[in-house]
Amino acid sequence: ETHKYSQCANTAGTTFLTHLGTLCVEDCKPDGGEYKCKTIDKDGRSQNMYCSPQENMDYWGRQCRADSMCGKYGEDYCWCRINIFSWGYCGLVKADKKLIDSGEGTHITSRHRNRRDPEVIDTEDDQGNHIKTIFTAVAAPRDITDGTRYRNEAENLIGRWTNVHLGNQARSKLITSEHLRIDLQGHINRNNQRYYNLQIQVDNRTIAQIIIPDEIPERYVRRAFLESFNRRARVFIDVSKY
Repeated sequence: ETHKYSQCANTAGTTFLTHLGTLCVEDCKPDGGEYKCKTIDKDGRSQNMYCSPQENMDYWGRQCRADSMCGKYGEDYCWCRINIFSWGYCGLVKADKKLIDSGEGTHITSRHRNRRDPEVIDTEDDQGNHIKTIFTAVAAPRDITDGTRYRNEAENLIGRWTNVHLGNQARSKLITSEHLRIDLQGHINRNNQRYYNLQIQVDNRTIAQIIIPDEIPERYVRRAFLESFNRRARVFIDVSKY
């Protein structure tokens, strides 16, 4: 769905604004992986709040989707969608001594985007068949719940996985245990291929999520689930031939 952009603030001459629309009194800087700046809140107190390092990036330095520029969208804070799975807080940014015209959505290009890049977990190289399989993880602590209390149950559930459960339609409860279930949430077009969006759920919370293509070994699927559960990250498996 394409959002109609709503401006968080409109103060001429500003440099950075926080996700709540207050003026940063210093540059937006990285702070433990997040971007923050010092600002004065409405009660006159000095605080560190989320900001964006560049126009239409979130507070982690990730690029907002083209159809979801940084805006309020009915909330009390600014945010944008990063992809179909996640969103992030963001703040408006001045470009070339002019406050960004939110309606135009000017794009800033830089070699220093400071995006949150996926982490390569492992690479499997099948030289005999000339196939390379890459496991990558994208941290998602806001979307993937800490499932530590279900660790033993989750490991047993994952151990029961077979690829017979993959199908053409989204379906819940592919495999179940006392508290957990594996759902096929649907399919994603990635690299011009069909990928499966598989999640382990407890009630309506996700404790692991993997995005996988067709025809990969079951042991890779189980490995991806375990990595996602342990890291609270989305794990992608990509296969290429050489």
